[in-house]
Amino acid sequence: MDRCVNCTIATGRSYSIGRRVLEDEAILSIIRQWRASQPVTSENYVCQACWKLAEDVVLGRRAITAPQVGYSSVCVRCGRSLLAQRYSHLLRNDSARESAIYNVIREWILPQTVGEADRICHSCWILADKAAVNMRTGPSTSSQSNPPPAQSSVGVSVGQLDENQLEFDENSLHEPANVSIQPEQNHGNDVQLHSPVIPIVEPGRQNPEPTIVLPDYMRAVESERHCFIEGCQRPERYRVPLATRKMLLNEYKYYVPQNNRLCDTHLVIEAWDFLDSLRNNYLQTFTARHIQDMMTLKESRKESLLNFGNIDDMEDHIVHTWVGLTKAQFRQIFDEVPQLLEIRNSSSVLAAYLIKLRSGDSNERLATLFKTSKKTLSKWLCQAREIFIEHFVPQHLGLGHITRELIIEKNLAIPSALFEGDFRPIVIFDGTYCHVEKSSNYLYQKKTYSLHKYRNLTKPFLMVCTDGHIIDVLGPYPATTSDSDIMRYEFSTETPLRDFFQDGDVFILDRGFRDSLPLLNQCGYRTYVPATMAQGETQLSTLDANKSRAVTICRWVVEVVNGRFKRDFKLFRQCYFNTASKSLMKDFKVAAALINRFHPPITDRIDSGAIINQININMNRYNILGEFIVNNQYNRRRADFESITVQNDNLNEFPQLSYDELILVSLGTYQLKQARSYFGEHMRGNDGFIIEVCREVDSSLLRQLSASNTSWLLRGRIQSRHISRKTYFVYILVDSCRIGRDSILGYYCNCIVGRRTVGCCAHTMCIIWYLSWARYQENIVPPAQFLDDILLIIEDE
Repeated sequence: MDRCVNCTIATGRSYSIGRRVLEDEAILSIIRQWRASQPVTSENYVCQACWKLAEDVVLGRRAITAPQVGYSSVCVRCGRSLLAQRYSHLLRNDSARESAIYNVIREWILPQTVGEADRICHSCWILADKAAVNMRTGPSTSSQSNPPPAQSSVGVSVGQLDENQLEFDENSLHEPANVSIQPEQNHGNDVQLHSPVIPIVEPGRQNPEPTIVLPDYMRAVESERHCFIEGCQRPERYRVPLATRKMLLNEYKYYVPQNNRLCDTHLVIEAWDFLDSLRNNYLQTFTARHIQDMMTLKESRKESLLNFGNIDDMEDHIVHTWVGLTKAQFRQIFDEVPQLLEIRNSSSVLAAYLIKLRSGDSNERLATLFKTSKKTLSKWLCQAREIFIEHFVPQHLGLGHITRELIIEKNLAIPSALFEGDFRPIVIFDGTYCHVEKSSNYLYQKKTYSLHKYRNLTKPFLMVCTDGHIIDVLGPYPATTSDSDIMRYEFSTETPLRDFFQDGDVFILDRGFRDSLPLLNQCGYRTYVPATMAQGETQLSTLDANKSRAVTICRWVVEVVNGRFKRDFKLFRQCYFNTASKSLMKDFKVAAALINRFHPPITDRIDSGAIINQININMNRYNILGEFIVNNQYNRRRADFESITVQNDNLNEFPQLSYDELILVSLGTYQLKQARSYFGEHMRGNDGFIIEVCREVDSSLLRQLSASNTSWLLRGRIQSRHISRKTYFVYILVDSCRIGRDSILGYYCNCIVGRRTVGCCAHTMCIIWYLSWARYQENIVPPAQFLDDILLIIEDE
């Protein structure tokens, strides 16, 4: 309602009152002098009577003495003229009842203050009296057992008044006695009118409740007549829930008095960030009663297990479970990216983004976790993502964050020894996959559909040091683009990668890059790729198999890095929605930067020196046993071999090895892990291993291997893990006169890499692992046995 800024009369209640905007500077200056206690702007209104008075002063018709008003008898609350009212009431503090009414009116008219001569109409007096009673005796939403409000040193608080003092005669509301006449100035005329008032005479004059200013807290205007949200005109009035009052106080430092109301719309609202904009509807003055209730709300608050707004209060393991970082690492992000501190709820924003990457949960679920709306959470994620991309990622990812010298320092011992990387960077390249949805955009659908994986996906492209540090992430590329095409594109003329890398740098690749090798070799780079079988061959030669093992013993690092993305950031394990695909690469780069910053690098093995020594010894060693087996077609022989059962008391001549010795046989742990799975495959169904022994070994073979006459040949059959009809023959030559690894003179398998002498294949290791180590252990069981009985197998008739 529009009120005259000078006399406070409601100008909208009658057209006869009229109103004028204070656009005239002279009139505005006079009004400001009259209303020096409150701010007056050119956008305020005055009634026609006040305008006339100010105009007379400007024109010299009236002298400026005391402040003048057009209407001197106006209800301070509703703005009605008291001339038309039968009864009016002077706002006093002569009794507890009047003091309570005084406090209610003071709350209602804020930021306007109550003057000594201010009056209210009878209707407002009745409403204020009822509100005062409700504020004293009405049910509280904070607690059923709230302590009584504290007593002020100046006056008695409303909640402590005796019930006898609160009782009053209903007739006094309608039949007042001792009517007094109040003067009223009407439009500047000298006619004095009087209206009756109800004198309230009670003993003991009481002052208003003292207040204190809390600059860090806000409170809503105390009212039960409408929703406390500024500007809300909905008629519903529900008491503010206790949980909402606690949340607003603890998270927004916004206190809602006990008996305030909310409409049905605001009762179920999730986001309260708009409170900052309600500058005209909150206060920072608090009474003892308010503070007492605030303390009760604070004390009754139960600390949540998840409080990302104050992450220091959470348990260490809970923080790491949700965000994937320790609390110290969480704080380090703020130290490195202070721009995050400039946004509101910075700790919650950062936690929300990290949880999104780690869990891949939907925005709806995360919004529930953070007790905010989906729209607000989406805004948080966008803010965090853009700040990370602009300020965090460049520090830990990309060609600009690392030098060639630093890459050389990150070279591990085995790659450096195999590829002469002491003075050259060694880099591993590989593409990975992120699955996306099918699309009604047929062009996008065709570009993202992989005929190899039979799924829609995009391809980020990784460059990794041999210790797992990610140099850069490129892409995303279409699923139809091969690794060779990506490599040729990135190393075309005058590209950043072409400028960064120099002649002689070492690139470790897989077979998918073979079409790009001519370009890379032409640029002067040294490329190492696992060998490919020539047409018509069934096995790699010994030298090719050894060189392939030298590549794979170094290239496993990039597979570990790919695994970190899918393990630590579940978002990349699941299918990306098309609407979110535009941020896929940004999220992937942020994840790569987080891995570089907080994940420990891969270090050299303790036995790396022994492994390097074994590689150097066996790299050019010819597999004599394999050549002998192939030339003499031992796979077809039956008479020379005797089938035996493998028990603890059989084959005692086979050497017993330690686990560390097995690692030196296979030159890594991958084959050892595969050996246990092959063991489980043969133990199921009680078939076991088929082991055959040939005691009489050809003397020519013994001479070539410098073996004694006590040597014997063992043959085992290992079922392929890919093809049920495929069986591999494994041959192991053992010299009983020797001990340890030296007693194994040679081994051969008819698989693709079975001729290698640098390490051995998983089929060969399965036999060696079981006979030399596993059968001596107490609890060796096949892996993942719980999966055996899940499938319903239909037997063939």
